[in-house]
Amino acid sequence: MQLKIILDRIEYFKSFVYGRAKWVEDGDGLRIEVPIEPRKNGRPMCSVCRQAAPGYDRLPERRFEFVPLF
Repeated sequence: MQLKIILDRIEYFKSFVYGRAKWVEDGDGLRIEVPIEPRKNGRPMCSVCRQAAPGYDRLPERRFEFVPLF
């Protein structure tokens, strides 16, 4: 089963899609990075009031750690 399918089943974000997964090795060890991007046909919504908004946040790219399932 592909990693993107597993992520969609566990952490589904309606307005976003998972990008291409890749292995990254650095001083902390080996990890998998998967970018999350807004859907091309998605309507941006405010995360607080859930009303239509002019666009998604434009903050710099961030990194989050996903808790292992095994």
